[in-house]
Amino acid sequence: MKLKRCGVLTLVLLVPVLAGCGDLIVSDSSSNQNLADFEVAWAWVDSVYPAFDIKEVDWDRIYNEYRPRAEEAEGDEILQLLQDMLSVLRDPHLYHKTKGGARFFPFISPRLLAARNTFSPQLVRSYFDDALLIAGRQGVEYGILGGNIGYIHITHFNLNNMMDDFPSVMGFVGGTDGLIIDVRNNTGGDHDKVGAVVGEFIDSEMAWPMAFYADGVRFEAWEAIQPNGSGRLYTNPVVVLINGASLSSGELFPEVLKQLPNVTVVGDTTAGAGCNDRGEFRGDRHLPSGKMIHIPTGCICRYDGFPWEMVGVPPDIRVVQTQQDVAEGVDRQLEFALELLR
Repeated sequence: MKLKRCGVLTLVLLVPVLAGCGDLIVSDSSSNQNLADFEVAWAWVDSVYPAFDIKEVDWDRIYNEYRPRAEEAEGDEILQLLQDMLSVLRDPHLYHKTKGGARFFPFISPRLLAARNTFSPQLVRSYFDDALLIAGRQGVEYGILGGNIGYIHITHFNLNNMMDDFPSVMGFVGGTDGLIIDVRNNTGGDHDKVGAVVGEFIDSEMAWPMAFYADGVRFEAWEAIQPNGSGRLYTNPVVVLINGASLSSGELFPEVLKQLPNVTVVGDTTAGAGCNDRGEFRGDRHLPSGKMIHIPTGCICRYDGFPWEMVGVPPDIRVVQTQQDVAEGVDRQLEFALELLR
């Protein structure tokens, strides 16, 4: 049933984008390289993808199923073939690109789709008497709620100036009695930006969780997280808010921070996007026609050793929020966090 559902989603996602990006798609019926593209794409996935076992995917069967389609494909039909074949892996980090640069993601996490409209920044702002402050090129909003509770919302971890800006953000909320860090609907980003934030809450280096490659060998994902070095350390209670639209590094962050004794993670289980490039081993592969596929080359685990790919990072305390709550002007997850800290 999951594969059928993904197939329907594929058509919904791919067709509108193709219609709007005709100038980016390169068709040449006189030199059909579709079969060669298929062979290289399948072999690349076969050699580097680390999560066949945890997803119970028989990749050899996929070859036998899709090769006849590749033999018959003409022109841009290979794009739909790649979309359908790669959707079987159910991996939010996986994508393919046309020769002209149009990018397609064959799979979106069902939890992300279900949760993306259950969080409203506008609704959060209504809980504050004063306007929230902005940092990180509008990627971070912060302020202080009633009861002397600090609040920081991080939209993603792709902020180039995160490591420069975040110390000033922490300086602003440093005198609060409790702190809420909101990574609901966080779209992910760089692990070093995650480390820059975590460094504000530790006074000695902290190991990242382990990861593994396609051969199953486990390794330390990155060098240890370092304290901020400023002598400032936030030790009061912290609540991290997550939901099903917390993605990638937006999942790594709560998994790391929840290891600290003063941190409680509240909300709903994250999207489940735990496979991506690890270290310098990138998963980009150009196909004979000039198209490209990007395949995750490693999967990161939770600290309990279990990969969070597909299953996500669970909260310490589950608090469900719905679109109806948002429509009624209620942020149940934020309100629970406030009750917990006051």
